[in-house]
Amino acid sequence: MENELISIIVPIYNVENYLRQCLDSILNQTYQNFECLLINDGSPDNSADICREYAVKDSRFKYFEKENGGVSSSRNLGIERSGGAYVTFIDSDDWVDSDYLELLYMKINEYNTDLAVLTYKQYSMNDGCFYLHVWDQDYYEKYYTGNELLNSLPNLENYDSTFNVSWGKLFKRNFLETATFNEQRIMGEDLEFNFKIYLQVKSCIYLNKALYNFRQHHLSTRAKKISEKYLMDDVEIRLGRLPFLIEKPVDINLYIAKTKEFLKRYIERKEELGIENTNALQIYKEIFNNL
Repeated sequence: MENELISIIVPIYNVENYLRQCLDSILNQTYQNFECLLINDGSPDNSADICREYAVKDSRFKYFEKENGGVSSSRNLGIERSGGAYVTFIDSDDWVDSDYLELLYMKINEYNTDLAVLTYKQYSMNDGCFYLHVWDQDYYEKYYTGNELLNSLPNLENYDSTFNVSWGKLFKRNFLETATFNEQRIMGEDLEFNFKIYLQVKSCIYLNKALYNFRQHHLSTRAKKISEKYLMDDVEIRLGRLPFLIEKPVDINLYIAKTKEFLKRYIERKEELGIENTNALQIYKEIFNNL
């Protein structure tokens, strides 16, 4: 079978210091039949010049500019403009190993699934070290039917953030015709988007191999307090899943239990997070007591 076109969508905002590493890692892929859509979300730095440079030297790189609207709107524009049979997302401050596309493509076809997922390494900007975030480091492949995936998802999301994020995956293009990113979210957009996909797929293959490199920026610069909008987005996404699961052969009680665990963690950390006097905390407590 002839290798099919893969669309790589890279949302870009103020990443001039990291963008070349990201784009070079895409150039170095062993799987070469790709298009890379560079979506500049109104970056005021020199990211635009770097994008144009790559678009000039390699026609597979396609550059788009838009007004600043957030990562979700950038990814949605990328989906709209993409032409591949498959789609993957790579964040512009991250990078991928050379066989990232090849392994995802090979396995999604070998197992004839709708979705291929692999794991990642976390690179800490604090100490310059890589961290593996799953206990089992041996390579293995795990096949899920759609219902098996939905039943496993609450535990998978707690164990391995791979299933929470949009990158590190290869999607069949047709599933993105109806599933888009919610542009009103300030957090959790990946979680919400992925769930739309998981509801649709008939099967999925998980590959326990870390070929995606996630850059963790300096924790010391990250604000310790989080906004009420952030909190409400998160709980709305988790509660919003439940109606879609009622008619599925899924243990909905597991989703409820994991949601309560999530709420409890925030309630217990209220002082640390600076949310002890917020309306969101009161809503969290009410939801926790009524679930």
